[in-house]
Amino acid sequence: MEAVLFTLEPDFQGCEILVTGFFEDERPLRGAGGYVDWRLNGLLSRYLIEKKLLGVWKETVLIPSQGRIGPSLILFVGLGKAKEYSYLRLRELFPFLFAVLRKLKISKICFSLPEDEGHQVESGKLVEVLMESLADVMDERLSGEGETWIKGLRLFFTDEEDHLLQLLLGLQTAQSILRKRLDIQIQTAQGSRPPVQG
Repeated sequence: MEAVLFTLEPDFQGCEILVTGFFEDERPLRGAGGYVDWRLNGLLSRYLIEKKLLGVWKETVLIPSQGRIGPSLILFVGLGKAKEYSYLRLRELFPFLFAVLRKLKISKICFSLPEDEGHQVESGKLVEVLMESLADVMDERLSGEGETWIKGLRLFFTDEEDHLLQLLLGLQTAQSILRKRLDIQIQTAQGSRPPVQG
C-alpha cells in the first residue's frame, strides 16, 4: 500500500473520497469540513441547522461532491465531543472507517481529520495510529479479497508545509514498526520518495 504526502491543496486531487471529521460541539465547521461546506454552498451548515447532521460519535454521512472538489465523494464522520477526541478514540474509530470504505470499494482515500494543539492530537501520531489500526484490521479480520484491498490502498495525507515533517516521521515510524505486517510505501505528491530522517 502507498501513503502519499502533499501540502494542503484545497481540492484534494487524486482521491476518490475525502474522509473528514467534525465534532458535535464545535461550530462553525473548521478545517476540511469548513472548506467543503463552503464549496458546497453551505449544504453541511443547513444539515446541521436542520439536525440532519449532528457530529455524534461514529455518525457517518456520505455526500457526493457534485464536482465542487476533486474527490467524487465526501465521507463526514462524527467525532463526538471535542474534549473526548484522543488517540485512543481514533484507535477505536479507524477500524470502523476502514470497514465502511472497504464496502464502498474505494482505494484512493484522502484523510483530513482534526490535528492541532487545541485538540491535543498531533498529525504524525495520528497517521501512525491509523496505520497500526489498518495492520490490525488486516491481521484480525481479512483474508483474500480484503487483504488485496488493503495492499492496493493509496492513502493521501495532506497538511500545511510546516507540518509535513511530522506526517513523514509518523509514517516512517509506522513503516518501521509494521514492516513485517504491512508494506507501506511512502511517496510525495510528485512521486519521489521523501528523504529518511535520521
